[in-house]
Amino acid sequence: MHPRGCKASIKAKEQKMKDKVNNFINGAAILSAAGIIVKILGAIFRIPLSSIIGSEGMGLYQLAYPLYSFLLVISSAGFPVAISRLVAQAVNRGDYKLAERTFKLSRKLMFTLGLIATVIMLLLSDFVSKQQGNPDSKFALLAIAPAILFVSVLASYRGYFQGMQNMVPTAISQIIEQFIKLVAGLGFAAFFVQYGVKWGAAGAVAGVTLSELIALFFIVLRYRKAQPQLSADISAMSTPTSDVTSKAIIKDVLVIAVPVAIGSAIMPLVSLIDQLIVINGLKTVIPFVSGLPFSIESFAEFAAESGVTIDTALSMTQVSAQYPELYEEFITSLATSLYGIMSGNCSPITALPLIFSMSLAISIVPAISKFNALKNEKSVHETTSTSLRLTALIAFPCAIGICVLAEPIIRVLYSRLDAWEIHFAVNCLRILSMTVLVLPLIQSATAVLQGLGKQNIPVINLAIGAILIKIPLTYFLVQQPALNIFGAATSSVSIYAFAAIADIACVKYYTKVKLAPISTFVKPLVSAILMGVIAFVVYTLLYKVTQSLIISMGLAVIAGVLVYFAMVFITKMIKKTDLEYIPKGELILKKFSRFFD
Repeated sequence: MHPRGCKASIKAKEQKMKDKVNNFINGAAILSAAGIIVKILGAIFRIPLSSIIGSEGMGLYQLAYPLYSFLLVISSAGFPVAISRLVAQAVNRGDYKLAERTFKLSRKLMFTLGLIATVIMLLLSDFVSKQQGNPDSKFALLAIAPAILFVSVLASYRGYFQGMQNMVPTAISQIIEQFIKLVAGLGFAAFFVQYGVKWGAAGAVAGVTLSELIALFFIVLRYRKAQPQLSADISAMSTPTSDVTSKAIIKDVLVIAVPVAIGSAIMPLVSLIDQLIVINGLKTVIPFVSGLPFSIESFAEFAAESGVTIDTALSMTQVSAQYPELYEEFITSLATSLYGIMSGNCSPITALPLIFSMSLAISIVPAISKFNALKNEKSVHETTSTSLRLTALIAFPCAIGICVLAEPIIRVLYSRLDAWEIHFAVNCLRILSMTVLVLPLIQSATAVLQGLGKQNIPVINLAIGAILIKIPLTYFLVQQPALNIFGAATSSVSIYAFAAIADIACVKYYTKVKLAPISTFVKPLVSAILMGVIAFVVYTLLYKVTQSLIISMGLAVIAGVLVYFAMVFITKMIKKTDLEYIPKGELILKKFSRFFD
């Protein structure tokens, strides 16, 4: 071959490789952006929902998810990865016909698995709701069951498009899914709650099912729109299609998908077990928990909703004997309300800061993967230590801020809660705020381990923590009258603290990185505590003067942010190289260069 021809051929190959890399980076960016939008919409959704269906309704809403998540993982987890990988391999060989066969066979398989899982959930809904401690959760379980089928089929299309290096349909379908969930879920909840709390919760869950159906409808249309181009690609194939049997294709899909599904099923299964413990455990201590509306007057109001008149001269012991079924429903309602306060009111607040740390974690995986492939230990160490330090820099002030301002946060976001509900919500949020200290560290450590090809380790650490810490601790703590739902919140903090320590230990073991505890953890924590003290003092003083929650909290947040930023620069927590990981970091460096080493 002529030298010019060789150079042209090499240049064409290099350009092709560059295009692939760019496609991957652009695709990852699209999915990351969609993921952040989805997280924001998901966190926001539960705040107005709580105002519509109340804390008991939130409890019923949350009770539907563990079984749903477990069956969904069994029917669909791992399959999008398997489909995208096998489709991409076929496309890279120019075998578009094999790519199409792989997708269609996988779609049939996922439809079958999704249908089976949906039927199982429909059949188990009555049994599971009783085991959960609240038979009324059956309606939410029934409402969300069809979503398993829709999501399973939807996942096959997403895997196909990702394998074709087209991330846009997946990203748009995710955003559509969350938007419809927000609108339809709130709309259905508002309409059906007039017939009872259980129907309001079921309506909210039905919005989830509808959102999955509409997202599926959208992605099917996108697939059909792409068919003419696919037919042209198949017609233009220069290489014969691989002679692979359908059985072999299914086997290849299962080999990749099953291990992922098993690993992904651990936490939903643990959540299901944990949930069974919480409601039933709370029911045993409700009569002894101080601060609850456990009185003859409250029971009489509850009974009146069922058309039963109660003599308020009776004691609670007497009504428990005279009206055993109604008394059991009353106890169950209070237990479900406490569970709803923790999981439905407080958890969304602590989930919001994770959006920021997630965006940082997303950028870590490709960086660590690249440096690890190049055997560049120094860059792996720098990226690892920087990511953990920046994560702590973001997470610690968020955790302390939520903790010290828990009361105004709850009062502003959930103004319709009763006084007793606010009491439990505030204290629950203070405990759960500590998860914001450790969950972002888990995200970053997980990203590093994924970049090193050790993606199973974080799952194993969580599973160990769940079995050895969370489940036993939840069982013991929720049955202590003084702790009740706070015990469940404490066990959640405990498992994530264990997982964070274990993940960071594994990161240190596999990367041999030497973390500087003072600059990585101590400086951000001390600065965050100082910030928290200032914010709390400012809020307390201003509220006495203004009697306005929003003004007092807003100015307290501003004061806290200013103090924390001042501490960041005074203690030199950020280095010039750190700005590479921060959006618009070059602009920050240009304006504040004198503060950096």
